[in-house]
This record gives sequence, structure tokens and C-alpha cells, in this order.
Amino acid sequence: MKFAAFTTVAASAGEATGAADIIENLRQQAILAEELGFEAIWLGEHHFGLYGSGDLPNPILLGADLAAHTSRIRIGQMANIATWWHPIRLAEDLAMLDNMTRGRVEVGFGRGVWPYEGPQFHPNADPRKDQENRELFQETVEIVRKIWTEEYFSHRGANYTFPAEDTVFSHPGFPPDPAWHEDGRVARLRVTPRPYQKPHPPLWMTVSTDRSVSTAAEMRLKACYWQPPPQRIRQRMLLYAEVRSGVEGRTFRLGEDQAVMRSTYVSTSMEQARAEAERAVMSAFIFNDPFRGREVFTNPGEELADSVELGWDFLEPRTLLVGSPDNVAERVQELQEVCNLESLLVEFAHAGLTQGQMLKNLENFGDKVMPRFSSPD
Repeated sequence: MKFAAFTTVAASAGEATGAADIIENLRQQAILAEELGFEAIWLGEHHFGLYGSGDLPNPILLGADLAAHTSRIRIGQMANIATWWHPIRLAEDLAMLDNMTRGRVEVGFGRGVWPYEGPQFHPNADPRKDQENRELFQETVEIVRKIWTEEYFSHRGANYTFPAEDTVFSHPGFPPDPAWHEDGRVARLRVTPRPYQKPHPPLWMTVSTDRSVSTAAEMRLKACYWQPPPQRIRQRMLLYAEVRSGVEGRTFRLGEDQAVMRSTYVSTSMEQARAEAERAVMSAFIFNDPFRGREVFTNPGEELADSVELGWDFLEPRTLLVGSPDNVAERVQELQEVCNLESLLVEFAHAGLTQGQMLKNLENFGDKVMPRFSSPD
């Protein structure tokens, strides 16, 4: 099993007084993750910093800094919210990062979930406009792929047209070329640089529903889950494998090209973990009821009573990796057995923890849990 560290770049309690301090903390976390043997570090994207997490909005730029302070660990985004990016700039920046790291990049895409974020970047990025948001997402990813795989590209879609109408270019050193020039106009664009990895870095999508799972498979994007319990993830992994097998014309096995992210806190015991981190870990779930919904935590065929509260006792057996190393290893083993899990993202930095607690959490997982799942030499 492959293990990666994940963070939405949470500010540490009382220590990080500004962006420079948060970035320095993140550097220390990435360096430690590499030393511990994590395969990758993944960074989330959020804007406007309303709740102490996601205060640094550009995972690509942050990834460039972390790459400069490390040498082996892969640098990923889970996710770049594609609907918030101009597709040419997204393709250019990711390709630059892939070249700067000589191919250490993993690329994640998402649609965005917050109504207060999306509309600030594009009218159709508003997740309340479901069809328009999905169309914008798929079109943006399609353009990025075209840029990376075609020497000259053009695009006509609902949201973007490239080249822009009536684009002209005249330079004595660059005579007209039919590869990009037609009837006195620029007909296709050449975007540089191309990615270091060929044809491009691995591409991922964050998924949370049957529909998004099917979309990821249809678009040939790897899928990453967060909140569902193992049996629900298994159901959706089987759906992904079925759809992707039809798209690719070969059989995809359970768990292939898929990953799970889990909120994690490893301490000496379950009681100690709860005492140290309950409030911090649970801060990520306050938006589920009612915004994200409670049904995301249900197993197939299960209905929750109205009296059920989305607290630690309910969530721990379903979606958390918390407690002693034995407790956490048991949950990881369950994911491996139920889902044939190949890749796990460990969310180790929770808003409200100190930097020391975040580093210790990462160290405890790396030293006391990961070795139990290493392949024999």
C-alpha cells in the first residue's frame, strides 16, 4: 500500500501568526513526511480563509516551494478546483511544476463545493448551478489535456473558445505556418512548456457520489474518496471499475486507480487521541449537517435515524483513523481488505492543533502504522 500525507494547510494553534509562518510549518511537515517514507504530499485548495483551514489558496505555488526543500517525495494537489482556474494558466502552471520537479507531480482536479467560493472565479463555478458547474469542470479538464497532448490546439466549447475570435499574429521571424495559421488568422495555439512526465502527470479527481465516480471513470481520471465508510467505498469502487473497464476496453480490478483520504490522529491510546484532538479533527465535519449531508457516512441500504449526531463516536468506526497505532492500523487493514485499497492519503494537520502535535501525528503514523503495511523485501 502507498501512503501519502494530505493537508489543507491548517493554521496551527497560536503559533502561526501569518502566511510566512504557516508556509514554514508546511515545509517542516513536508521534509518530515519525506524522511518517514511517505510517497507524496497532497495540498488542498480553498479561498477566503473563513474557518482556519485553506488559508493558503494556491497548491501549485506551494508545491513548487516544497519541491525545493525536498528531493524525492511527490507533490500533489487534492485538488486544484478546475472550475476556479483559467484552463490555459492551469495547464501552464502544472507543466512548469512538473518540469521544476523533474516529474514528481500528481495532479488532482475538483469541482468545488462552497457557494461562497466558486462564483468569485467564474459564473458557472457556482456548485448550486449543478449542470453548468459540471460542464465547466469537464471542459476545463478537456482543455488541459489537449494542451498537454497536442503540439497545437484549438477548442470551441460552452465556456471557452481558443484561440479567441480574430486572433492575429505577425512577426518577420515567424512566417505563417499551416500548423497554426489559416487565412491570415491564428487557428491553433502552441502552449509551453509541455509536462516532464509523458504524456502528462497522473490525473485524479475528488469524488463523493455515484455520479461523480462515474464521471471520473468516464474521463479516465483516478478517483479519491474521503468520508464514506469502507462498504460504501467498496460499492463505488466497483462502479468505477465497471465504468472504467468499459471506457478502456480492459478489466479494471477493485481499487485500481483509486485512493482514500482519511482524517487521522495517532496517539498513545484512543482516550488520549480524543482528549488531544477531538475538537480539531471534528472541525472538518461541521459542514456535513446540513450542507454536505449525513447520508455520505451511510453503508449501502442503511438509513440514519434523526437522532444520530455526527460526533466522534459515530464517525470513528466509519471514517476516522484515530487512536493508538493498533486502533489506526485496524482501520487501515479494514480498508485494505474491504476495498483492496492501494493508496491512502493521511490528513494529519487539523485546525487548532499545534505544529508540534501535527508533526508528532505524522511521525506516529509513519513510524508506528506504515511499517505494518510495507511489502516484504
